[in-house]
Amino acid sequence: MASNKQSKNRKDKAYYRQLRKIIILILIFVFLLINFGAFTFAWFSSNKNALIDTIDINVQTVSGIQISHDAIEWDNEITLEELHNAVATYRSATNQFPLTLAGVSTDGSASNGRMNMYYGLVNEEKHDVFSLYAVKEDEINCVGDEECNGHHYVAFDIFLLVTTPADIGITASSGVRVRDGETDKGSQNAARVGFVVVGSTSMDANAATAQALSGGTQTYIWEPNYDMHTDYGVAAARAFYGINTTNSGAQRLPYKGINRAFDEHVLLTETNNSPYFTTVNPAVATTKEFSSPQSLMHIPAGITKVRVYLWLEGQDVDLENAAANSKLKFDLELSMLN
Repeated sequence: MASNKQSKNRKDKAYYRQLRKIIILILIFVFLLINFGAFTFAWFSSNKNALIDTIDINVQTVSGIQISHDAIEWDNEITLEELHNAVATYRSATNQFPLTLAGVSTDGSASNGRMNMYYGLVNEEKHDVFSLYAVKEDEINCVGDEECNGHHYVAFDIFLLVTTPADIGITASSGVRVRDGETDKGSQNAARVGFVVVGSTSMDANAATAQALSGGTQTYIWEPNYDMHTDYGVAAARAFYGINTTNSGAQRLPYKGINRAFDEHVLLTETNNSPYFTTVNPAVATTKEFSSPQSLMHIPAGITKVRVYLWLEGQDVDLENAAANSKLKFDLELSMLN
C-alpha cells in the first residue's frame, strides 16, 4: 500500500511539474504576444495620443540661390518666424505649422500645387489585428495645435531666385535629426520632406505675380535616414512586410503610400496588396551621415515658387508607438549644383 502511495505521489509531482512548465511557457508566449502586438506595425495604434511635438525648422540656401518667404524680401535664409507670419505680406499664404505631427501618407501626387496628403486612422479589429482607413487633409494657414486642430503635417511656400537655369540639390548640412539633449526614439527615421514646384516666372516679375503662381503638379520626395531603424522597426518590417533589415547600415526599404481616401478598413498586413496604395519612388534618399550634395530638381532662370511639406510617413516601418513624443529638428539647405 505504501509503495502504491509513493508511486502515485511521484506521478502527481511529475504531472504538476509538467503542468507548471506548460503554464510558464503559456505566460511567456502571452507576454511576448502582448509586447509584439503593441509596437510592431507602421502607424501609431492610437493616433490621438501618439504624437511628435516641438519641431525646429531651418531653411537656407548657398551657391547662388536667393530665397524668400514672400517674393519681396530676399536672402539666403528664411526664419521660422517669417514663415509663421508670411500672410502679412503674402496675403494668400497657406503655411501650416502644427506643433505636433501624426502619421500621414502620400503617393507623391499633387493637384493644383498641393501634395495629396492622407491622415491614417487605425482601428483594432480584435486583439493584435489592426486595420486602417484614411481621410484626405487639405492644409490651412495656421500656427500651433489650437489653430491647426485636425491637421497633422507641416506645409509652407518658399520662393527661389536664380539668374540662370539651375540644378538644385540638398547639401549634407540637411537632415532630420533629434533635437540636442532629447531622447532618440527613432521618429526621424520615418520623416519625409516633399517639394511641389508650383510654377515659375521671370526675374523682373513683381511679388504679386510670383505669389499668384499656381497649378503645379511636379513633386519630389526626400527620404532621410533610410539606413537606420529601431528594434521595433526591424520587427515590423519582418512581421508585416516580410522584409529582413538591420538597425544601421540598412538598404532602403520600399514602401507604398496612400493614393486616395478610403473608408473601407484595410488590414495593416494587407496595405501592400491594396489598390489604395502606390509604390513611392523618392527623388532623393539619404543615409543618416551622407556627405555629398544630392540632386533634387531643375528650375529655370527667374523666380520659382516651391511648396515644402514635412511629415511622418505612416507607411514607414519605424512609425510605431515607441517613437511617440519625440522632438525633431528639420534642417534644409539647398544649393545650386551646376
